[in-house]
Amino acid sequence: MAALTSAQAGRLEDISARGVLRVGSTGDYKPFSYRPGGGEAFVGMDVELAGALAQAMGVRLQLVPTSWPTLMSDLGEDKFDLALSGVSVTAERQQQALFSLAYLHDGKTPITRCENVARFQTLAQINQPAVRLIVNPGGTNERFARAQAPRAQLSVYPDNVTIFGQIVDGAADLMMTDAIETRLQQRLHPQLCAVHPEAPFDMAEKAILLPRDAALKAYVDRWLQQRLDNGSVRQSMKRWLDFPWALEPLRQAIDQRLLLAEAVARAKWNVQAAIEDLPREELVIAAAVRQGAALGLPEQWIRAVFRAQIEASKTVQRALYARWQAEGAGHFSDAPDLAKTIRPELDRITTQLLRSMADNQAVLHDRTRSAEVAAAMRPLQARALNPIAADQALAPF
Repeated sequence: MAALTSAQAGRLEDISARGVLRVGSTGDYKPFSYRPGGGEAFVGMDVELAGALAQAMGVRLQLVPTSWPTLMSDLGEDKFDLALSGVSVTAERQQQALFSLAYLHDGKTPITRCENVARFQTLAQINQPAVRLIVNPGGTNERFARAQAPRAQLSVYPDNVTIFGQIVDGAADLMMTDAIETRLQQRLHPQLCAVHPEAPFDMAEKAILLPRDAALKAYVDRWLQQRLDNGSVRQSMKRWLDFPWALEPLRQAIDQRLLLAEAVARAKWNVQAAIEDLPREELVIAAAVRQGAALGLPEQWIRAVFRAQIEASKTVQRALYARWQAEGAGHFSDAPDLAKTIRPELDRITTQLLRSMADNQAVLHDRTRSAEVAAAMRPLQARALNPIAADQALAPF
């Protein structure tokens, strides 16, 4: 990667004149930066920090998606003014850019299935040909793994959000990542355990990645030092570590169910079936009640949730029918079979939805955390399909 050009004069002035602070963020690193469902909105500690910095500057925040492999080149191409995404300070990055004061001290440590914790206590144990080590691409995790465990079977997995499922499923033995992430991910995946996160293999710092602009760095450092001194950074970290990230499977299930509404509508349109089928709806709800009862879920809650999902789906279908009627749409050759294809998929989603409800009952019923629940459950990908239906689907939560 080519080094960044030297001081871009007037960066602060440019931000002020533009009225926008552009902040690069990867959206794949809880608790720092996460994009639920790959949507437009970001949530996380560093997203909150970026918002506070923009407010202090008196400008609007614009979050710019980036990735670990392209982070430095994106900064060099002026796609954003700075990056906040749990970025680690490294010598390579320091050769090309500046960093703010550190706001977190951390280090690399393994996360593995709990039954394998004793196997991966040391780098010598990990650096073995039979060990299947997995990392996300382009960042400090991959560099650390290649340098410290060159004999292990290294697999570079492209999605840092779903990578931990590879360990759960047995496709990999362990991942090397920051201790703070291992602490969080072991809460989200009960099958996984962080390996000595209190004593990582190395020490690293998290900081705000900046272009080579001394005035911008001085401003950011002063602002950040105040937040470190008054404890707001520490409080933010605790709040985002406690954030109900475990709601993601529930949000995904609701999203997937609503996104199927168009396929359902196409199948019904082809045979000119009515959108509403009350006897069938009651069968679906009754089956969910039976399945949910085995998980300890209250019948009234299950009925409310699934009635909302069904009504949301019908809202989407009615809108599609109205559009197709106006367009004089004909037969859809790509419509799936309602009984053979769509209903088995709906059954799978029902199981995921109920299990997620059961896993998160305490949080979902805690009125003091309703704002956190709302942030964790939104945005749905299906909101772009029909925002009214998306709100209907989420109403019981």
